Amino acid sequence: MIRNLFLFFIALICALLGLFSLTHREPRADFTYVNPSGIHTLDPARMSWMQDFRVALNLWEGLTTWDPKTTEPVGAAAYFPPGRSADGLTYTFQIREDARWSNGDPVTSRDFVRGWRRAIEPGTSADYAFFLTENIVGAAEYVRWRQETVDALSMLRSRGRLNKTNDELRMILPRSAADLEKRFAEVGLETPDDTTLVVHLRKPCPYFLDLTAFATFLPIHESIEMLRSNEVDSPLTREGLVVYDPQWTKPDYHRNGYPGLVTNGAYSLSDWSFKRRARLSINPYFRSADDIRCKTIDMLEYDNVSASIMAYESGDVDFLTDLTVPYQHELVRLAQSGERPDLKLCAVLATQFLNFNCDSKTVGGAPNPFKDARVRRAFTLATDREKLVSQVLGNGDRIAKSFVPPGAIPGYTPASGIEHNIDRARTLLRDAGYTSGEQLGHIELLVTSNTVRLGEALATMWEDALGVRVELRAQESKTFAQDKISRNFMMARGSWYADYNDPTTFLNCLTTANGNNDTGYSSEKYDALLAKANAEANPATRARLLSDAESLIVETDCPILPISHSTELIAIKPYVKGLYPNARLWFPFRYVSVDR
Repeated sequence: MIRNLFLFFIALICALLGLFSLTHREPRADFTYVNPSGIHTLDPARMSWMQDFRVALNLWEGLTTWDPKTTEPVGAAAYFPPGRSADGLTYTFQIREDARWSNGDPVTSRDFVRGWRRAIEPGTSADYAFFLTENIVGAAEYVRWRQETVDALSMLRSRGRLNKTNDELRMILPRSAADLEKRFAEVGLETPDDTTLVVHLRKPCPYFLDLTAFATFLPIHESIEMLRSNEVDSPLTREGLVVYDPQWTKPDYHRNGYPGLVTNGAYSLSDWSFKRRARLSINPYFRSADDIRCKTIDMLEYDNVSASIMAYESGDVDFLTDLTVPYQHELVRLAQSGERPDLKLCAVLATQFLNFNCDSKTVGGAPNPFKDARVRRAFTLATDREKLVSQVLGNGDRIAKSFVPPGAIPGYTPASGIEHNIDRARTLLRDAGYTSGEQLGHIELLVTSNTVRLGEALATMWEDALGVRVELRAQESKTFAQDKISRNFMMARGSWYADYNDPTTFLNCLTTANGNNDTGYSSEKYDALLAKANAEANPATRARLLSDAESLIVETDCPILPISHSTELIAIKPYVKGLYPNARLWFPFRYVSVDR
């Protein structure tokens, strides 16, 4: 009896607490969606994940943006089109007079230079710095000069000299900000006034206006300088780096009088609760703020996709960008049959593949056989991609034998790739010195927690064909991403969504110095083919050079194993208007309306 009374009172207390939370809960946002795996970073200079880009491009806007239906570049913070020289090497952008930051400040040309400079500075640069260094005059040279300072300080530190006195720091660090500014002035960016930005390119870039919509090219408000680290009267750290307090992207962070994150897009970040939600609220200074129907947006995070689907079905969520679940094939069937018109299939410019570790001799103490291209080719030959796509994935994808999706980019014919051939695969393994699959030793495949089924199918396929035992290592997305970056894998699932509409958005990923090259693959021949293509003015000749380069990576050296060209399944409630499925999965919320 006492136990029953105790349970009754516990239940009563829980019910009262639940009632209290309901009566004091913040009102539901006008529009709610789920961003798979949450936010990795909101620093535009350091982004590399689609879900981060999706949030950032609603908080900020670049010189250009993408049309919500066609994803073609259109005007944004600058008028469109910009001025362009006859040789295609100089662009002149005029910033809109009504472009405003979320605190009311005007957006200036210097704000764009600040954002672009951060994206190439040692200390803040990341995967996409090459967009700037490969295209803008003097950017690569500036980075090399900056790296010399970093290397010199590192050498002194290794000798223990920097522990005794700051004199060496004063000798090596630029003695004033003017030293840095003098060298940066050689980069091809000019700001003749607050509303004019002149960009000088190293070579013609037919997709440059597509790039300027990308997160790496976003502007940054001057308030970030309140959170900059420095040493001995220099704007650099002891290590010679440009470093900012990583909390700068939070809306409620106020160290040193910092106002919290200031952005220039249709929305600002009003709340960010780790592993729970981010709330976007209308930027009252945005030029068309009065016309935007959804004043608040909630980006929710769930433990798994199934939980987010349950929230969608119950009406707590209006939009799902990811439905990768074991029963996805049934959802695809419902979408294709028309039984569920709220389920949409988007043919996207993306490829799913496996990365091979081409660089490390050992992984986790075990020898890495994938350093040998013959082993990589053998595993590619032993993979029945038709079976994987039709029977395992079952989500409407196309079989991928090339890295670049066929028919997606006008004027370009991708490489043919490798056909399924088990006998040839076994011969290649013998040529590499492995008379049986067991001799390969411990083989590990790194997958995300939601792609275990694909990993299991691959492991079974390779065991049947090659006699090799493959162990799966499944991780949540952030740990998975870190292990890929640090090359702590033998094979790892990968995917690539096009950043712009050109074959190089895929092919550049595997050049030697590219920040997105998780494989460690390095080929002078491949790099030279891409360099030659980039210098080629004739479109047909350029396309042939790029196709030759692609043949090298999917037929000969095989640093990756293409599996499928993606079709993404999304879910949009019928009462949501202005949200358009597209090949880039880019969804500007300023056009959305919700009529429940």
